[in-house]
Amino acid sequence: MRDSLLGGYWAGWKNTFVYDGCATRQDFWSFILGNALVVFLIAGGFYFLLVEVIADKTSAGGMMLVWAYFVYLPLRMIVPLILLLPIIALGIRRMHDIGKSGWWFGGLLLIQLIGLPVFITGIYYLFRDFFSDADFQLISNGINLTFTTIISIALLWLCCQPTKIKDLTSSSEAVN
Repeated sequence: MRDSLLGGYWAGWKNTFVYDGCATRQDFWSFILGNALVVFLIAGGFYFLLVEVIADKTSAGGMMLVWAYFVYLPLRMIVPLILLLPIIALGIRRMHDIGKSGWWFGGLLLIQLIGLPVFITGIYYLFRDFFSDADFQLISNGINLTFTTIISIALLWLCCQPTKIKDLTSSSEAVN
């Protein structure tokens, strides 16, 4: 286990391409919460700078749009791409730590990122003659929200499980 939360956070970045081994709960959650904090500080700092410091009372609305277009939307598009590989590697190592295959994490992410869009597209092409586009948009949003919630809860539950792999170097079984 790492000595600090910052050590667990940096270990997540250092082991971006390491898929074997284990990651403790502290390592996993310090990485997730650390990145959320970094993104929040970047977005909040730029918001404060643009809207509260630079803008006067009459131009605050315009500066909020500037913040939304030039800070919030790029962060929303770029951050998931940057964090995809480290989170996959960390999640797979976390599954190893609880005694499961890494495919539990990787498979659920594949379902979320590839399977769900393909499934919704297939449903659209099967039922496009029966529903209008507006109705199908509501149906697809419902399906997407339902499956995303189920997969997110499953991933959250798996990542919160306690460690099941024991350190063999400290046990008497390693000597035998």
